[in-house]
Amino acid sequence: MTPTLSQFFHRHIQQGFRRAGIGEPATVAYVSDLLARFARTEALYPLNDHEKRPLTTLVQFLSEQRAAQEQDRAREMIIVRHMAEYALFMSGFFRERLRSRGQLSYYADHGRSAFGQTADFERHSERARVYWRLQQDFARVAEALDDIRQHRLPLASADYSERPLAALWRM
Repeated sequence: MTPTLSQFFHRHIQQGFRRAGIGEPATVAYVSDLLARFARTEALYPLNDHEKRPLTTLVQFLSEQRAAQEQDRAREMIIVRHMAEYALFMSGFFRERLRSRGQLSYYADHGRSAFGQTADFERHSERARVYWRLQQDFARVAEALDDIRQHRLPLASADYSERPLAALWRM
């Protein structure tokens, strides 16, 4: 039987996080689910601005968050949680790209902060503990994701002609 994408990620995340000393099952499950969701482009960019254009950068997320603070607390929470997840995903899977652009610490700072805000928003939910853990361990989790990507899920080879999208993300 072929595993689902979520099961595939769960196995690799569980092994990689265990090597990094991050073994809490709820965190493994959350990050595995995140990767399975973000495998679909529409889940990576689900939010739109007031003109219905997709939000694709942290700067856009921050701008929309500020606007939502004054008008729509529920939308603010959705934006902040997505910003946290997006920053973690990018910091883990596209770490080299962010580093080459001088953006890695920017993503880490905003991701850490957004997970803390999400934990505050959802302090009475079961997931609040996972959000706090991701806020506290953001750097270790992102580094573990990078290690998993490099050793278990390599995106690029020396010959980009067969995988042009991998070359694009290397820039």
